[in-house]
Amino acid sequence: MSLLVETQGYARDRKVDRRADNVIQLNLPREADRQGVVDWAIATVTEAEHRVAALQARIEYLEGLSVTDELTGLLNRRGFLSHLDRALAAARRGGPHGVLMVTDLDGFKSINDRHGHLVGDQVLCQVGSLLASHVRRADIVARLGGDEFSILLIGAHLQAARRKAQALAQLVSATGFSVSTGDVALRVSFGLAAYCGETGEDELMNRADMAMYGQKRRHAAARAAHP
Repeated sequence: MSLLVETQGYARDRKVDRRADNVIQLNLPREADRQGVVDWAIATVTEAEHRVAALQARIEYLEGLSVTDELTGLLNRRGFLSHLDRALAAARRGGPHGVLMVTDLDGFKSINDRHGHLVGDQVLCQVGSLLASHVRRADIVARLGGDEFSILLIGAHLQAARRKAQALAQLVSATGFSVSTGDVALRVSFGLAAYCGETGEDELMNRADMAMYGQKRRHAAARAAHP
């Protein structure tokens, strides 16, 4: 965003929209005294700095909205994939490997059907907060959409990631999520895929998804065998 500083007599031959955000209207001192010119220059620079800072803050705010899930406040799919892309690029350069973890809420559709979408949204927010509060600061948590979440465990090994997934699954199962209609019990399914320098983004996401759906089928079979 460029800034146009309009001073007396210098913009008369141009059509300037004085209401535009990038127009600063300042008047040159009437008398050509040295101190007046210095004061004018300082005021010009100061105003320009303030305007640039305000524009930069606005840009950063809008960029944050574009990668944030509106419901949970976590990263959205776009934001998560950006972090994943950087993590894979770092791994290709010899940086830390890690594990992609995706999770899905088992039977979430029945919660929406029984209690309504407002309650479903409350559950999603609480699950997202629970996951985010039980991972390392370096890990990346996101809501990919619907009732699907993802966690990027940077620098983790697959065995440790499996233990983390099991602990999170037990934590979710043991938590009664308080909503407007009472407490809601949940189970989750996790899918894990380790990444290294040779792994592509699409391949990694597909492997994690397939692992998650495999666990969901096992959970469904176990519930059918022991209703």
